Amino acid sequence: MVITSLMLHRQRVIVRAFEQGAVTSAAMARTAEQMGLKTGMAWHHLVGHAVLRCPGEGRYFLDVANWQRLRRRRRQLAVVVIVALLIGVALVLLATRAH
Repeated sequence: MVITSLMLHRQRVIVRAFEQGAVTSAAMARTAEQMGLKTGMAWHHLVGHAVLRCPGEGRYFLDVANWQRLRRRRRQLAVVVIVALLIGVALVLLATRAH
């Protein structure tokens, strides 16, 4: 859980750097070094989800639509997990009251 939280935080830091630098198109693409960022697990995860796109020469830009899509998917997953947990708790409570 802690590792996941750190990874998500690091991803937000990376995305924020691209947003603040207005690096949101292939024409504005920059290297990680130019952005002052390190290419670690969070970076590669964003590349894998096509949030960071590489038009060539090791330069990247933020695909805002894909970032929003990934965030929306994560929120939906979180809601599903919370609902499933609540249903589980409700079932346990019902089962213990029945006995």
